[in-house]
Amino acid sequence: MIRRPIFFCLMGCFFSVIKMHAQNNTSPYSMIGIGDIEKSMFDRTSGMGHAGLALSSNRFLFQGNPASYAKLDEHFFYFEVATRYKSISYSGAPITDPAQSFSADMQFKKIALAIKPKKHWAISVGLMPFSTSNYSFYGNKNIQGSNLTTSAYYEGTGSTNQFYVANSFEITKNLSVGLQTSYLFGQLQETETIAGNISDSVLSTNRNIFIGNPYLKLGIQYKTKINKQWDLALGATISNKTRLKADYNLLVKDGTSILVNNEYYKSDYFTIPVTYAGGIAATYQNTFTFALDYNYQGWSSLNYKGISYSLVNSQKIAAGVEYSKKLSYLNQSFEKYFFQGGFFYNNSYLRIAGQQLTDVGATIGAGVQLARSGLGLQGALEIGTRGTTNNGLIKEKYTQFNITISYRDFWLSRKMKKYD
Repeated sequence: MIRRPIFFCLMGCFFSVIKMHAQNNTSPYSMIGIGDIEKSMFDRTSGMGHAGLALSSNRFLFQGNPASYAKLDEHFFYFEVATRYKSISYSGAPITDPAQSFSADMQFKKIALAIKPKKHWAISVGLMPFSTSNYSFYGNKNIQGSNLTTSAYYEGTGSTNQFYVANSFEITKNLSVGLQTSYLFGQLQETETIAGNISDSVLSTNRNIFIGNPYLKLGIQYKTKINKQWDLALGATISNKTRLKADYNLLVKDGTSILVNNEYYKSDYFTIPVTYAGGIAATYQNTFTFALDYNYQGWSSLNYKGISYSLVNSQKIAAGVEYSKKLSYLNQSFEKYFFQGGFFYNNSYLRIAGQQLTDVGATIGAGVQLARSGLGLQGALEIGTRGTTNNGLIKEKYTQFNITISYRDFWLSRKMKKYD
């Protein structure tokens, strides 16, 4: 049985957050490739440096590994929504206007639902971000067929999201597997404006890009008890190589004269390489949890490059620790609250002006369960830096805070006795 007032209140918060959505944070690096790939799952791993491929829970959604859902309690309904505030400060030689050295926004980030209709089978559906693109800057453009250049203004905005359906199966008491089938979709808007110093008017090119394609992730988890005090868990995922298809809409204007209008064409937009990831987690006395993840993507094989940039293989290491306070009731253990800390180091897939961009940061998090309501609150603070000021590049220092609201209740039977 779902408590309707609580459930509808959560849905109201969800739609309110959607109205707050405004993409104001910018990054010149998001112009390349598919943009800034989202590293957070906005779940319980956010405060642990985003490490958690080996973690699972009977009442929380760990969304980095689809095999984790098999450990949820049977006959329960799970619902989570998340939002994030992020601020960025920029430094480097290209920043000439101090008023443009800071940005901030608050966005809705995910909605996820899960149920476990059978003892060994769980299913989850949800909507989450995959990547974002938001940039605006001035640059010089070479005039084809000559040694001349002209001033140009570049602007772009948009995002790629993923709607997923994940099925998770408990093969044995210790082993579970899962398959997440996602559909990546989104819209990107790109504008190039060339100054009028080479003609009598301004030449502008606008492209609307509509992206869509399936994307698969396979996961596995194994958990065992080493002794009376220690539990050990292993997890791994693999995501397939995916060619994103796109429909393009082109508009070209010379001043007020339209040269090309609503020209549609189809083409490949971008390719995402195979992604390999693995993790290990150890829990001491059901109280302290230590987690370590490693992620690898082979971008170099795609041979994607431009005049001053290329895509290179990326690697990410994330680690975290958690303390969980448990209470005992009717011979069962229930969590009251938890505290977390973690860090991550990411060699991104972008190499610009000979510099491979890195993303380094630290996180802290906490959460609490509200007694008898089925509600849980989680918060995580992240501080990090991306990029460098070397070779005329821009360094981004960011602070972000996300809140996840979780809710669970019986979904099948009104007669089942409830303890938490």
